[in-house]
Amino acid sequence: MLEFARHFVAGFIVTFIGIAPPGIISLTGLKVAVERGKKAGILFAAGVMLPDIVQAHIAILGAEYILSNPFVLNWLKRIGILILLIMAYTSFKQARKGIKNSPVTKFNIRNPFYYGVFISAVNPMAIPFYFVYSSLLKYSGIIRFNQPYASIYIAGAVLGAFTLLTVYSVYAKKIIGKITFVAKNFYYILSGLFFLVALGIIFSMIN
Repeated sequence: MLEFARHFVAGFIVTFIGIAPPGIISLTGLKVAVERGKKAGILFAAGVMLPDIVQAHIAILGAEYILSNPFVLNWLKRIGILILLIMAYTSFKQARKGIKNSPVTKFNIRNPFYYGVFISAVNPMAIPFYFVYSSLLKYSGIIRFNQPYASIYIAGAVLGAFTLLTVYSVYAKKIIGKITFVAKNFYYILSGLFFLVALGIIFSMIN
């Protein structure tokens, strides 16, 4: 039981801390909660969990295959770059229009859950994030990659992401109110994040 608990807590803490800083997922979650309310924010968080489960499994169980097949890895990176640049342009365009016509509202006003699925699925940093931190924990002797430990670790990681995004949803207006700069420049910041991540992937491919 201690082994199971250690893997679950390790996954929970890593993801909780990883999503806490301003990023694509956390900022979008805040925006959904502010515009649509706590319930929509929690539905968005639940939507984020589904691709997270798949991405974490790919990172942990498929890491060896992906790294040993440069062709697959390069195509995944290229697709990620294209999606990021499109989203960077869309967010920048929205920022120029103003905050009132939110793409969150326009994209899927009736279903924030599917919006969460979409944002999480197109986030190309999820797999590298899980791969890097999970590898560090493995080499430190904290976790194992064999079953059932890998699945328990992933369950903790996914629940950690959901918990943090739920906290953001509950306190969204207070958080946004205290970070005025982020509130006023949300779409510029989001556009910049998408663009910087795309650049990071491009440089990693060049090097």
